[in-house]
Amino acid sequence: MSQNNPAASACANLSAAIREVAPTAVLARVYPERRSVTHLFESDFYRMLIDRRTEERVAHMIRRNFGDSADWRRAHDFYLPTGTLYLTPEPHQIGYIPEDDHSFGLALVRRIAMDGTC
Repeated sequence: MSQNNPAASACANLSAAIREVAPTAVLARVYPERRSVTHLFESDFYRMLIDRRTEERVAHMIRRNFGDSADWRRAHDFYLPTGTLYLTPEPHQIGYIPEDDHSFGLALVRRIAMDGTC
């Protein structure tokens, strides 16, 4: 009989929890708390227009699940289909505007953590 790992379970359920409040979201961009902004993007690279409370809820879920894996003084992208957290490209880099390279800027060199490692 296998045992459930609560940390991995919480991580695996993060994408599902975000989709409960934003069903068409594919990418969540969490900015540092001082900016107090979170953007959610759909698969067509367009930003979702959602209320501030939902943005805050999504940011809280991501920060809580990835904890100390990330330096939250910098912006991070959470890619829902793979459950992977990436460092957001800087404004001058390709991928900062998600449709620039049609990959949301999800380069392996920017990967911070994946499901089960948060």
